[in-house]
Parts: sequence; structure tokens; C-alpha cells
Amino acid sequence: MRRHTHNGFTLLELLIAMIIFSFMSIMAYSGLINVFKSNKAISSMEDRLKTLKRTMMFFERDMHQLVLRRRHSGYGYSEYVPALVSGLDAEGVLEFTSAGVSNPLDLVRSSLQRVRYVLEDKKLTRLSWKLVDHMDAEPVSMMLLDNVESFELRFLNKNGVWQDNWGASNNKDLPVAVELTLEHSSWGKIKRLISIY
Repeated sequence: MRRHTHNGFTLLELLIAMIIFSFMSIMAYSGLINVFKSNKAISSMEDRLKTLKRTMMFFERDMHQLVLRRRHSGYGYSEYVPALVSGLDAEGVLEFTSAGVSNPLDLVRSSLQRVRYVLEDKKLTRLSWKLVDHMDAEPVSMMLLDNVESFELRFLNKNGVWQDNWGASNNKDLPVAVELTLEHSSWGKIKRLISIY
């Protein structure tokens, strides 16, 4: 009588192989999840950094395009808001007249605009009007940065003296430099010194 031998796996060997495969799959899956989580965290931080850089770019560009042009207040013939005024409390942290408004259609209008930075509910917003003497016109609103704890400014006058506020007493000049101190919940305290001239 001939014996038939079958070469194969026993049930015990299959179970051991499946257990080993399961452990390896679990380890690979948890490693993959960690890679996805770290990738998501890096992408989120990169987006926040881009937003911060964009905010600083907007502010720096606005400061480089300051113009000594007052805004008519609308409440009296001789009442004006200075070209640059800070510390507005309820109305915002900074308001100024800026140049550089693009005019691709070559319309008959000024290249100046009025800009205001407002910090409300930890959100830094940039409001802009295409008219300097806007009075009741609707502004274009752009939320620049959130989670802003504080937004403080100092101004260097032409005599080399730093001032915490700029307004009516300085209405015939623009500052030589502006120092911005921004405190953000993620990035901490950020200081930026911007030369005007």
C-alpha cells in the first residue's frame, strides 16, 4: 500500500501565521495613522504661518504707501480726521490714507484709499474704502488673522522720539517708522519695525 503525504499547513500553523500578520498589520496601521496625524498638524501649522506672513505683508505694504491726505469727517466744513490716526478704541486700532489702488480700467478716480485696522473678538480685520472721504460708504472687509491677543503700535517722529499714539497733534507729518507688536496665541509676541521713508 502506498502512503499519500500531503504537504500543507496545519490548522495551528495557519492560526499562528494569521496572528503574526494581524500584529504586523496593527503596527503598520498605527504607524500610518501617526504619519497622517503629523502631516495634518504640519499642514495646519503651515497654513497658519502663511496667514501670518500675509497679514504682515499687507500691513507693511500699507505702511509703505502712507499718504499725507486727511479725511473729511462729514460733520463740519472744517473738521477733518488726520491722515494717520491711531488708538481709535471702538472704531479700530489704526486708520490712514494709502496710495496704490490699482485702476486697470483707467477710470476717472483717485488712486488713494482709506484703510482701517480693527481688532475685535481676537480677529484682526482690514477695512478699506475706495474713497478717502467715505463717510457712509460700505468698506471692503478682509479678516487677516484670528487668535490675536493684542495689536500695539509705536511711531517714530522726525525728531527721533517714539510715540504711542499718532493723531491730530501730528497732522502735518507722517512718522519715519512704525513699530508693530502683535501677540498671537500660537506664535507668541512678534515685533516688526517698518521704515516709512
